[in-house]
Amino acid sequence: MPVWVSLLRAVNLGARNQVNMPRLREALSANGFRDVRSYVQSGNLMTSSGHRSPERVAAAVRAVVREHFGVDTPVVVRSPADLRAVHGWCPFPEAAAAPTRVHVVHLTAEPDPERLAALLAVDWGEDGIAARGREIVVRYASSIERSRLQHAVVLRRLGVDGTARNWRTLTALVDLTRG
Repeated sequence: MPVWVSLLRAVNLGARNQVNMPRLREALSANGFRDVRSYVQSGNLMTSSGHRSPERVAAAVRAVVREHFGVDTPVVVRSPADLRAVHGWCPFPEAAAAPTRVHVVHLTAEPDPERLAALLAVDWGEDGIAARGREIVVRYASSIERSRLQHAVVLRRLGVDGTARNWRTLTALVDLTRG
């Protein structure tokens, strides 16, 4: 069975969109997923599934989250090879040494080329941005809180759903899915 990494958007942020990871693992197992694991509480799941496409996995995981937790949130799905490719690309290797300053915005679909070009053409000051396929990598000069280049800005300008993870989380997911 293929292994998939599902990334839930905006769960367990304060009191909003609460999804208990142990209960979610149980619910996914009861709905046909195998080898269900989670990493931290921010909605990072590794599963095996008979589903053969990331879109089908995303729809199934989203349905389970909606049914069991009353939370309807986008789910981005990648294969371990997809995550390894992003990790290997690393457009800001020097900044990745401080892994919370580099974030990957994982998109649900390829962005419109004109919208992407417009986003990349903006002068973001000391922050940096790079794109490849369905991934946008952002380097923050100091911190995300001090930047105009927030994840929501990227998603809104591109008109595509998605979710972001910092480089530390990406690295951990790559390590957890090796094999």
